[in-house]
Amino acid sequence: MAEITLARSVEAALKGAAHVVLLAPRARLQAGLWRRVLGEGLAPTVEAMLEDTPPGPLGACATTWTDGARGRPRRLTLGVLPDRASRHASPSRSHAVEECCRKADLRGPAPTAIVVAVDAPEHLLPVAVAIGRALPLERRASAPRPAARVQVVAVDGQGRPLAPPPEVARAVEASRWVAALVDRPPDEKSTADFVAAARRHLAPLGKGAAKVKVLEGQALRKAGLEGVYHVGRAAPVAPRLLHVEHTPKGKRPRLTVALVGKGVVYDTGGLHLKPRGGMEGMKSDMGGAAAVVAAFRLLVEAKTPWRLHCLAPLAENAIGPGAFKPDEVLRLHSGKTVEINNTDAEGRLLLGDAVSYAARVLKADVVIDAATLTGAQAISTGKRHAAVVSNRDGLEALCVRAGRASGDLVHPLLFAPELFQAEFKSDLADMTNSVKDRNNAQSSCAAQFVYSHVQDLDVPWLHVDLARPAFYDGRATGFGPALLAEVVRGLEPAHLEA
Repeated sequence: MAEITLARSVEAALKGAAHVVLLAPRARLQAGLWRRVLGEGLAPTVEAMLEDTPPGPLGACATTWTDGARGRPRRLTLGVLPDRASRHASPSRSHAVEECCRKADLRGPAPTAIVVAVDAPEHLLPVAVAIGRALPLERRASAPRPAARVQVVAVDGQGRPLAPPPEVARAVEASRWVAALVDRPPDEKSTADFVAAARRHLAPLGKGAAKVKVLEGQALRKAGLEGVYHVGRAAPVAPRLLHVEHTPKGKRPRLTVALVGKGVVYDTGGLHLKPRGGMEGMKSDMGGAAAVVAAFRLLVEAKTPWRLHCLAPLAENAIGPGAFKPDEVLRLHSGKTVEINNTDAEGRLLLGDAVSYAARVLKADVVIDAATLTGAQAISTGKRHAAVVSNRDGLEALCVRAGRASGDLVHPLLFAPELFQAEFKSDLADMTNSVKDRNNAQSSCAAQFVYSHVQDLDVPWLHVDLARPAFYDGRATGFGPALLAEVVRGLEPAHLEA
């Protein structure tokens, strides 16, 4: 565990620090930036470290111990970042920052200062989130370490400190909350536990700022949310729909925005049971739901002028005598009937219900969903970039820009209903829930299933498949809230035009 604070000056960050980490592009370091930050006392050491540490594509770290005399830190880490980022990465080099922070081993109890050089003030957000991502909160051990104390300060190319705006600290907190919730063991993360955690997270917004409504069990069926109900009907804790609403005071909002997050609190695969190696890590299948809850709070704190709805359909895809079965036909909220041909394609049933509810009942002007939806997402866009699909060019482009700005990177996939809807052909119902051909743009097809439940309305819709970016190398990353908040803050009516 680590406590992270954002300092406003280099002196404040360095004071009392036993470990100092300096992260900067190689060219900046060679130009002497380190002298303005660290002074001349460590000159021979830093010069040798810099000479022996080529950056590589994701940066490189060198660490040494010092004598700790005359106010010098006992430990010094130099993170040499690449001078440029490719056009599909964040210009802030946030992923190199994250990699260097992981390698620097910041988990010890000694006070740590991280000084990171950025090219522009707007790079502070993705860089700070990246540092937070490298320091996960959730850890269970018989002998837990004392919490690490980390102070972060950003400087410009001349070593001058940049004051962090409040939204940066909030984004770091939001991302770390999501990571901690995703990392929580499944025996502590039922649908009821998720709702309780969301209520606690939203409580600081104050009375009336976030109106919470929960539909549970049979109430889901009365609301027409058969997908949510049937996926979770065999679990010991009933499925739920968490609905949080915020209406800003003052003028009537021009837009109503619905954020929808897949909340499968554990996914066994259902009666199409996942094999060993495929089920481990499925505690992360609620990463989309956690991300939209955290993004909702960020947007309210930032006084975003839109009316906001946050919907988290929650279920455990459990096995047992009551589990939903292959060959069942469900009628989802949209009225479409779905023949179940894969109980492990359950998340799209939750999302199909929830996006339809957002569009038809809540009358949202734009629907944005986030989900750990497909393993194929990693094949399509890798473990750093989420996949995005939208029926609007403007929304897609906005999301790509928001990814580069936030460090939660995304890359577009195909939107082609006329090519993909046939994959769900059923002789018995309107559609199946899983594709016939798994080699035909599988992640785009999964998004198409979700879209088909609002297709008749032509509501502006954006889908974010964050399956791998939300959880890789055995840990949650907190991916999503910074991205979603950036998208919603940047919304303009022009983004919603067909």
